[in-house]
Amino acid sequence: MELFAIRDDEYPGDWFYRFQYYHPEEGEFLRYDNAHDDEDLGWHHRHVRFGEDSEIPFQNIGAHVARFLQEVVHLTDTEDTNHD
Repeated sequence: MELFAIRDDEYPGDWFYRFQYYHPEEGEFLRYDNAHDDEDLGWHHRHVRFGEDSEIPFQNIGAHVARFLQEVVHLTDTEDTNHD
């Protein structure tokens, strides 16, 4: 997992960020970022290997990190369950 955020007032919410969760064998599973303004998704993106990219709401950096980590916990719980 990688969490990167740096204060930058040129980005919405005053942060430039990239949060990524990688599966050890299968590669990227989940990514949140605001690397660019997407015509369809806006600034705040959620990318998933197993579904469609989507726009996600952004309140503040702390809430965004918490949401990402909660989603990672859910993904890892699901992975563990699927291997039993």
